[in-house]
Amino acid sequence: MSDYRIEKVRRRVELTLASGDKLAGDVFLQAFARYRAGPEEPFDVLNEPDPFLPLALASGELVLVQKSQIAVVTTELPDRDDAAETGLVGMNITLTLTRAGTLTGSIFPEVRSDRPRLMDFLNTNPLHFLLLFSADRLHIVGTAHIAFAKPST
Repeated sequence: MSDYRIEKVRRRVELTLASGDKLAGDVFLQAFARYRAGPEEPFDVLNEPDPFLPLALASGELVLVQKSQIAVVTTELPDRDDAAETGLVGMNITLTLTRAGTLTGSIFPEVRSDRPRLMDFLNTNPLHFLLLFSADRLHIVGTAHIAFAKPST
């Protein structure tokens, strides 16, 4: 760390925008998350109130992407399995997005025992992005771009 900048960790991601266009590059993350133990993740940055996300393209160009225009951020699965540590039960779902296709995977919502349904989770989730785990990738989905959701098997 210098007096003028904070060192960041780069994470490779692919963004699917609301238009259906795709951008691949690196997001910049801090070594430590603000609100939980461990390093910062793309999910943390996406749910912060700042409206723009810096993305370093492979060409070296830096672009600032409006978060509200991001439908899906796809990245590698995390090294840790927080759901196993916290005892959360997964819910298999299919999300159909307005212009970015369909995604199937699992979410691990913290739900109340009297409100365990997918609808309850989606209606009470205060975040702009949610985590959807597929077999080999992590999809961070912009909730404003979900056309409909349904449980899947």
